[in-house]
Amino acid sequence: MFKKSIQLPLGYFVGKILYQFIKNEEIRWIENISISFGIFLFVLLFHWADKPYNWKKDNVQGKGK
Repeated sequence: MFKKSIQLPLGYFVGKILYQFIKNEEIRWIENISISFGIFLFVLLFHWADKPYNWKKDNVQGKGK
């Protein structure tokens, strides 16, 4: 899950740095790192929430329904 979550933000970070270096010759590090971190958290939470939860595993035999 971590490996899938890091690919998009890392690609964005590298691409944005290259674009800023070629276009402006000035790299805004804090802005790039914060946006990449936000994308990472969003993708990580998305993959975490995408996994189905099996409610039956929590019920102990003889308890519950």
